[in-house]
Amino acid sequence: MIRRTVSAAFLLRDGFTGRTLTGFSGTRCLLDGRPLVRPIWKKEGYLVLTDVEPGEHELIVMRSGYIDEHVKMDVREDAAIEDTISLKPGAGYRFPPETVRVSLSLHRRKDAASDERLWLGQQPHTRLVLAQERAEAGETLARLFCEGNAGLLPIPGYFLFTDKTAPEIVYLRHLRDEEGAFLTPLCSEHPRGTELIPVQSYESDGDGNVCVLLKEPGTLIGFFDGRLFTAQLNAGRQTLAWGSEE
Repeated sequence: MIRRTVSAAFLLRDGFTGRTLTGFSGTRCLLDGRPLVRPIWKKEGYLVLTDVEPGEHELIVMRSGYIDEHVKMDVREDAAIEDTISLKPGAGYRFPPETVRVSLSLHRRKDAASDERLWLGQQPHTRLVLAQERAEAGETLARLFCEGNAGLLPIPGYFLFTDKTAPEIVYLRHLRDEEGAFLTPLCSEHPRGTELIPVQSYESDGDGNVCVLLKEPGTLIGFFDGRLFTAQLNAGRQTLAWGSEE
C-alpha cells in the first residue's frame, strides 16, 4: 500500500463572487516552477498537495478567466498547511453590469513592512458578530452570532475583526452551533459585538497601486498598515487613496 503524507490543503474560491470553485477544468498548478502532473482535486473544492519536502516553496495556481495566484508556503513535517486561495478575475471573466471598479493608491508608513498585503471586504448582507463578553488573546474558539444565513459566508476563509483599537485578520475554519474555530490563536482581545467581515488579500504594484473589482456598491472596509479604513462605494469607477507616509 502506498501511503501519502498531506503537506497542504487549499480551498479554491472565486475572488469576485466568493463561491467555492468545485470544477477544476482549465486549472493548472506549478510548484517551484514545475507542473504538478497529478494534483489531487477534491469535489469540495480543495487542492491537496502530498509529500512536499519541508521548507519554503512557491505554488502558482492558473485558471482560465483568472489572474495567476502566487502562494508562498512554509512546509513542515509536523503539520499540514490549511488555507484558502481566492482567484482574482482576469481576461475573459464575465462581470455583471453593476460591477464597481476601484483604483487604490496605498501609502505606507516609513517603518511598515514592504511585503504587507492589503485586506479588503464589503459590509455583508449576513452579519457575523462576537457574542461573548470578550475574546481573549491566545484563544482559538469564540462564540459567534450570525444574523442571517451562515451558509452565505465564505467559511472556511479569512475574516477581519473590525475592533478599531485592535483590528486583526483571522482564518475562520468553521462555525458550528454558534462556535467559531480559528486556525491560529488570536493576537488581541476583542469586545462583545465586534463584527467579523469576510476579506481577501491584494498585492500592490511597485508604485503602491491596486485595482479592485467588486460585485456591488456599498461600504468597503480595508485593513492596511495596521489600521482600518472605510469608504462608501458608488456604481462605476472610483479612485481612492489610503494610508499615510508619516
